[in-house]
Amino acid sequence: MKHATILWLSLFFLIQGIFAQNEGQNKQILIDTLSEVVVTSLLRPEKITRAAASIQVLATKDIERFAGSNIGELIGTLQGVEFTRYGVDGTTFNARGLNSAFNNKVLQIVDGRISTSPLSGGLSVFNNGSTIIDDIQQMEVVLGPQTALYGPNAHNGVFNSVTKDPRKTPGTSVSLSAGTQYQFSGRFRHAQKIDNNWAWKVTGEYATGQEFNFTDSVYVQGQTKAIPERNVDYNFRHIRGEAHVYYNLNPKTEIVVSGGTSKNNFLQVVTSGRNQMRGVTYSFLQARLRSRHFYANVYNTWGSLGRSYSITSYTQTFWTRTQQGSLYLPPDEAERLALTGASFRERSRRFNADFQYNTSFPEIGLFLVGGLDYENISPNTDNGTTVVGKSGDISVSQVGAVIQLEKSLISKLRVIGAFRYDNNDNFKDLFAPKFTLVKDFTNGSVRLGWAKAYVLPSIQNQYANIRSFFFGNGGKGILYIPNNANVNDPEAITSTEALKTEEVGTWEIGFKGQASKKLWVDANAYYGISKNFITPSLPVGGRALEVNTIKVNHNPIFAGTVSNDTLQGASFLTFFNYGRAKIYGLDAGINFSFIPSIQLALKYSWINADFEENDANKDGVISPDEKSLNAPNHRGMAQLTIKDLWKQRLNLYLGARMVQKYDFFSGNQIGTEAGEGTRVPPKNFNYGALGGFTTFDLNATYQINKKVSFNFNISNLFNTKQLEFVGAPSIGRLAMASIKVTD
Repeated sequence: MKHATILWLSLFFLIQGIFAQNEGQNKQILIDTLSEVVVTSLLRPEKITRAAASIQVLATKDIERFAGSNIGELIGTLQGVEFTRYGVDGTTFNARGLNSAFNNKVLQIVDGRISTSPLSGGLSVFNNGSTIIDDIQQMEVVLGPQTALYGPNAHNGVFNSVTKDPRKTPGTSVSLSAGTQYQFSGRFRHAQKIDNNWAWKVTGEYATGQEFNFTDSVYVQGQTKAIPERNVDYNFRHIRGEAHVYYNLNPKTEIVVSGGTSKNNFLQVVTSGRNQMRGVTYSFLQARLRSRHFYANVYNTWGSLGRSYSITSYTQTFWTRTQQGSLYLPPDEAERLALTGASFRERSRRFNADFQYNTSFPEIGLFLVGGLDYENISPNTDNGTTVVGKSGDISVSQVGAVIQLEKSLISKLRVIGAFRYDNNDNFKDLFAPKFTLVKDFTNGSVRLGWAKAYVLPSIQNQYANIRSFFFGNGGKGILYIPNNANVNDPEAITSTEALKTEEVGTWEIGFKGQASKKLWVDANAYYGISKNFITPSLPVGGRALEVNTIKVNHNPIFAGTVSNDTLQGASFLTFFNYGRAKIYGLDAGINFSFIPSIQLALKYSWINADFEENDANKDGVISPDEKSLNAPNHRGMAQLTIKDLWKQRLNLYLGARMVQKYDFFSGNQIGTEAGEGTRVPPKNFNYGALGGFTTFDLNATYQINKKVSFNFNISNLFNTKQLEFVGAPSIGRLAMASIKVTD
């Protein structure tokens, strides 16, 4: 606290001087700028003060002040976003609790394209995608259930990025960034308007660095002594690029054709341990047509796991096969066997098409949007090792339809209603309504609404095949012969109860707008009921025959034995649904402009939950990990911005972030205050509760001239112990500097 006190005192005297400098000057209040922010993430452009949802925005000015290339650090400054970090490069996001180490409850969109990974895990790619930070015009985060507008998996929120239009932002820019942990990023963007019809742009980046030196503990069945992870590669690298061509058919109609790819090496934390991700690629090809009333969007997305493998499995196998005994192998042979057994391969594809039509009837105050969309997921197109079957055995399609109506009422009241219907091959007849009543004022609005959303079990949840022992449980479930049944009796074959969609229904009330001449307020409270959570892996006694109609060969080690035609001792693992929870909370923020060049933002979030029917492992007891919110009850931020120093060329930013201590459970990953420093099998080692820290960030931007700018930022300024994720190191001080040249 001593360092923080000195820092705040220094800023106090700096601010006093700036006040004296600005006295008597014309005041262009910050609030006027905020009220003009236009968001596009609710199917049509509108001012943020009129939006019928809780939306947070990173504008161009926010993005350009950052020295690095990982926009995740900036997303963490937004109100209501649950930001966690598991390394220098690794960031994860959630909203409104129930996070995990394998979270697919937020939907990521870039230029209308779902950019969530097409791989079977269905995770958001964020910093592993093909879009560079220098090409992002604006990022909009819509909090809460949004399935009615965006379809499945828009459960906890939507992250919508809009890239820069080459006709509005032409030119060439080159950026170089370097920092601690051997971080380096080289980025370029070139955009050109050829004539009134044609324009194009290309972007690219090479980024690299080194994670904090942290070796997790691995355990072998039957052994009490921990084994350190073997041969961890701490270096990360990203190579990415995109190309876009714009063509105007007429002044109100455009066609945009885009393509991009990325290749990534990084460390990944999952529910079982850590993965060494090598050569992971994401690619897309997209065509969009936009006119005054009509929008069409068609795109293909590909993903490959490259040469990735489970560090946990690799370490366990190598240790087991190099111990003296009947399984002993020389180290070289054990190394090859361990890598082969721990590797997971997958090369999957997703095809999407969506069409929208909008029109308005001003005479009756009605605006209408209607849309149709189609999606097909084809995982494992090169005989991978993550899901059942062979290439082409799995193809899951979905058709959806949405209609949104907005009707103006008396006294500046508006009612917005949306209704969505989806039909998925494995999950039939899904409905998601959304209703909001909005009262508009001159500089803001109050809203009251209710929405339902759902997240589909991932392809991994539905079709997993891990070592022919851990299977997915989607569609028609798993056919199996139970233990103690006659293996020759067809009527003995039974089926698991297949997974259902996880659902949430949420009431929300909020206000966003200018409360006074210098004060901007953004506050919303919510209450929701979530159900059908997906369990960790649970054992089933029996021999698996089919997973959602696809035949499987049960691992002989776990397939049991047959005596007198009776099966005994067989088992496999799979997922089930369980539980119900009431989630309620508050997100509130104010932005106060002392004078045009000094603004202070204060943001606070509170969340809590009541759990019901949450006996995930069916043992008759609701344990702490079965009723864990996996989020801090209290989070807070303070952000001070000082602009136009030193001949109006220097801007300073100071941020403070407070995260309350909280327990976290996710599969075998556990971090609790009571169990710190211990291990309860089969869980991993418990490094302690997450959070419980207050950290400070500092950023400076200096405009050297019209073409050259310099940025510098430090996160965790005082190197506070900052444990943010299970199975991950404490995040220490990180510094980054960049120079950007624009022509």
